[in-house]
Order: sequence, then C-alpha cells, then structure tokens
Amino acid sequence: MSEGRLFNNILSLATAQVITKLINMAASIAIVRYLGSEELGRYAYVLAFAYPFGAMTDFGLATYAIREISRIRSRESEVIATLRQTLFLCAGLGWIVMMGCGAMLHRDAVLLASLALAGFASVLSAVTTPMLVSLIVRENLRTVAVCQILGSLLGSAAVAGALLLGGKTVSLLLGATAANLVMVAVTYVLAGWPPGTFPAPMSAVSGMIREALPFGLLLIGFAVYYRIDMVMLEWLRGTRELGLYAAAYRFLDAIIPLAASIARPFYPRFSGLADRDLHGSRELLEKSWQPLLGLVLPLMTGICFVAEPVTLLLFGSEFTGSAAPLQVLIWGSLPLVLIMIPTQALMAAGRVWPLVGVYGLSACLNIIGNLLLIPRWGAVGAATMTVLCEWFNLALVGIMLKREFAVRIEWRELWRHALAMMGMVSVLWLAQGSGVAIAVFSGTMGYVAMLVVLGCVRISDLVELKRLLD
Repeated sequence: MSEGRLFNNILSLATAQVITKLINMAASIAIVRYLGSEELGRYAYVLAFAYPFGAMTDFGLATYAIREISRIRSRESEVIATLRQTLFLCAGLGWIVMMGCGAMLHRDAVLLASLALAGFASVLSAVTTPMLVSLIVRENLRTVAVCQILGSLLGSAAVAGALLLGGKTVSLLLGATAANLVMVAVTYVLAGWPPGTFPAPMSAVSGMIREALPFGLLLIGFAVYYRIDMVMLEWLRGTRELGLYAAAYRFLDAIIPLAASIARPFYPRFSGLADRDLHGSRELLEKSWQPLLGLVLPLMTGICFVAEPVTLLLFGSEFTGSAAPLQVLIWGSLPLVLIMIPTQALMAAGRVWPLVGVYGLSACLNIIGNLLLIPRWGAVGAATMTVLCEWFNLALVGIMLKREFAVRIEWRELWRHALAMMGMVSVLWLAQGSGVAIAVFSGTMGYVAMLVVLGCVRISDLVELKRLLD
C-alpha cells in the first residue's frame, strides 16, 4: 500500500516540518521582536527548565511501543492500552517533580506559574501520544503530518492572540495550553479513535516502564544535553545573555525537528529489519547519509555567512549580539542531522544503553565546558560547547555503527561536496551588498550547480536510494 512506503512517509513528514517551521518561524520572529532580549530570556528559561521533565513524561515509552508493535503487530491493542496508562502515570510524576524542583530553586510566583503551565503540556502529550504511535506503526505518517501542520497553525494563532493582548511569558504559555487542548480533540478525530480504551493492569504498566528504562534515560539525557546550556546561561550570565543566545538558537531549533522528521520513519523499518536482515540495515545506512550531507551543507554555510544581516533583519538591532553565537552554533547542524538516522538504527537493534552512555557523557562534558566557557564568553562559549559535543556524539555513534552493522563510508566522495561548498562561499562573497535574499538564492543555486557538475547528484544513485526507501 502506497501510504506504507518509507519514501512517502519521509516526504510527508519532511514537507510537514517545512510548512510548520515556516509558520513557526513567523511566530518566532514575532515573539523575539515583541519580548526583547530580557523577556525572551525569561521565556526561554522556563521552556528550558521544563524540557527535561517533559522527557520524563514520555520516558521513551512511545519509542519502545513502536518497536514492540513493529516486531509483533498482533500486540498493538495490548501495547497501546498499556502505553496510555503508563504515560498518564509518568506525566503526573514528572509534573510533581518539576514543580518541587522549581519551588526549591525559585521564589518567584510568576515563574512558578509559568513552569506549571509549561509542564501541563506534558499531560496533554500523554493524551495524544498513543494515537500518534498507532499511526506511526501503521506507517500512516501522512495523518501525523496533518496533525503537525494543524498544531503549528493553532500554536501560531495562540501566539498572535497573546501578543495582540499585550501579554508576555504567562500569556504565551496560556495560549499554547489552549492550542494544545484543541489539538487533543483534532488528533482524536484524525486518528479515528474512540474516547476510551480498556484498562491495563499495574503489572503491565510497571513492566513497560522497566522495559522502556533505557529509552527513557536516553530521552532524558538528550533533553538535558540540549537545554542545560540555557539554564546555565541564566544562572551564570543573566537573563539578557540567555535572550541573545535563545534568539540565535531559533535557527538550530528549526533544524532539529526537520532532521527528526526525516529520521523518524526509519525506526519502524529498522525495527522490522532487526535480527533478520543486517545487510538491509547496512545498505540503508550507507546510502542515506550523502543526501543529508548535500541538504545541510548549503544551509549551514549560508547561515554562517549571512548571520549578522539575517539576525538584524529578522529580530532587530537589539539582537545584534546574537550573530556571533549563531555563526558558531550553525556548525553543529551537520553532525546533528547526520546522527539522526544512525540513532534510529541503533535503537532498533537494541543498542540503547550505549546511546544512553553517549548522551550522558556528552551532557557531562557540556556542563563542565559551560562552567569554564560561559563566565568568560557568555553565549559564544555555550555555542562552542554545543558544537564540540555534537561532533563528539557523531564520532562515538560512527564507531558503534561500524561495530554493529559493519557500515563503510565512502569518504572519497567528500571532496566533491567540499568543492561545491567552496563554490557557494565564492558566490556568497561576490553577492555581498546585493541583499540577504539575493545572496542566499545565488549561493544556493551555485551550490546546486556545482553538485551537478562534479557528479554528486547522479540519477543512478537517486534511483537506488528510492528503491531502498520503498
């Protein structure tokens, strides 16, 4: 059936992410411009503080459920029922722990109210996640894509309403909560679910938590790793410095979900191939990295080259200080994207504990590095540690891939991409002074032309990749 093909699912989710990111970028620009660096710092701190506790809600349960159902499709009803009850339990515990930590660290009533609202999103996520898991395991990701687009539209409308009413952090979070409540009903309708399901025994709930433990620790480690820099910037340098960093991080926040949407459909496929088709997994891994490289290189190079004028154009002169951290941060986008699909393969192959070690170690290095760099260099220091840790993660995952799947990477092809990137830089340099839009467009066209001339884009390779994705 066509909607079960991996290629169509990737295309659906990637298209949805492009649309949602365009919508979210417009809302993001409005938020940054309206709030200013100080209030943006407060808003970013609330979201960063709540993020790891939100990971406690999911606790890797969705990933575990997808793997189990993909391996034994007859267990879908049983696993989904257990998943729903377990998510509610984890959501409640996560919210209580977050509010307890918030109360111990802060005495600001407004901040605590903001944290409570941000944490409530986890409870709403516990309602919709089982429905989305059911759609994913059936490889019906077109409906998931529609949910993402509608959620983005509702969220952006809520942001616009909050800003028009003159609100700040609390108003934005109230609007987001209202949008999430509406999305619960929308997801029920699109997924075709009845409002209830049969209860699962507590023994099944505790068993699922036990089995999903490595996935949960991986997700929490991932959440801490990606948000600890913002928390530490608030503590070590203050709200305004965090606001400048948060504005620069908006670009990376646009890339992370796009990379995840490309990689997510691979997980059911790798789960189905696990233990029975090592060659199929290896072939998929070896063929998928170069298209991702070709996609990210121009994005990374272009943003680095025009970081200052883009920042001024989008956010205004108050955020001039965001250009420098953005020029550093964007170099972490390449390893971030390249690691996504291999991570799905390793999780499907049961190599979750080693991944927990990778992100746990990386989070520790990030904390130590931030303690050393943030007091002196502020946002630029935090950005530097993020990039170093991203490349460190990619190196460790590459070693794991070689051991698990005997993956071989054709590094000799990289010189073509390097030449294409140099061609793009040359065009961007020549286009200086012609405006940001013309410079970016000219550089992108120059990069594409170089790829074609150098033979990086070959019809035979595209046909072969399409075969693997079908």
